[in-house]
Amino acid sequence: MQLSFKRITSSGSFIPEIDGLRFIAIASVVLYHLNGFLTEKYENQTIDASYNFFLKHLLSHGHLGVPLFFTISGFILGMPFAKFHICNGKPVNLKNYFLRRLSRLEPPYILTMTILLFGAVYAAKTISLSDGIKSYLASIIYSHNFIFHTMSKLNSVTWSLELEVQFYILAPLIAYLFSIKSLSIRRLSIFLTAVLFAIINHFNFNPVHFISLVNYLQYFLIGFLLTDLYVSNSTLVPKTKFDYLIGLFFFVIIWLFDNEDFKSTSQRFIWELIQLTSIFFLYYYVLFHKIFKFLSFKLITNIGGMCYSIYLLHYPIISMFGNPLLKYSFSKYTIINISIYSAILILLVMLISSIFFLLIERPCMDKNWYKKIFFKQN
Repeated sequence: MQLSFKRITSSGSFIPEIDGLRFIAIASVVLYHLNGFLTEKYENQTIDASYNFFLKHLLSHGHLGVPLFFTISGFILGMPFAKFHICNGKPVNLKNYFLRRLSRLEPPYILTMTILLFGAVYAAKTISLSDGIKSYLASIIYSHNFIFHTMSKLNSVTWSLELEVQFYILAPLIAYLFSIKSLSIRRLSIFLTAVLFAIINHFNFNPVHFISLVNYLQYFLIGFLLTDLYVSNSTLVPKTKFDYLIGLFFFVIIWLFDNEDFKSTSQRFIWELIQLTSIFFLYYYVLFHKIFKFLSFKLITNIGGMCYSIYLLHYPIISMFGNPLLKYSFSKYTIINISIYSAILILLVMLISSIFFLLIERPCMDKNWYKKIFFKQN
């Protein structure tokens, strides 16, 4: 068996910058949870002031990597629908569309959640069998937020996967926005719909009282807007010698603040609009003007390509190995200890996630994998 870290795409086309952007998103999420874990353990200890600043103003905003993923999902899932409506491409076979999502994502997800169920109940003993099964079943059908109004007790990061599934289901309907013939009206409609959902999210117009797609649809929609530009081969601004600096500016803006840094609803709303705009233009400059060439490097795209495995496993790995690791002290200086802990935990996350990707996730990227197993010709 030949092992490869290159992601298998259903269409056969490969956009390296997308996996580069996935790298940014997964790196920010992993560092966010690593920061949260270590900060909790060292909450009563004094850490170097510059390190504290770095944690609070950068790593503590790492959860914004999730909206970055949502934007990528909007871009990727919108592509076949945009090609059909805008470029007179072939119709999207909805049966294959949903089957592809099911065969691609379910096996790694179910296997991970099953292992975590047994691990939490029988190894770590952090949850009872009854509570574990309830959380497991609700998570497996992507309804934990809906049923319990809380995150999964087995793997809290899976809340975002529930929103992804909601978008998968509704994407074919939302994609009718692409059927609007007038280019300016179509793009304005996508943009205004994104703003509408930002308003709903911030000004208490949300009809549901649990985390759902309503809270984050605006990020998927700016992915749709990027798709519209991409399939139309359109550009918004001309290339300049300052593109790198402009892209870097938008990158910095994304992480500069978080909604929680603002007290009033109007301030949080305005800041989300700024973040939405910054994400859009960062992605635009990366995809269309090809800035940040390093995002196309093989190592970066390989890590970005296995972000699903990393996302599923990183939080349990940090918890499982982090607690016994912190019993050891490598130096009398806290900053040195934290640096060593971080390096070890990141290496473990990458090692275990790489093995999982090669053995479980990547084989499932082959759209015919289940046919080769269950319908193999004698």
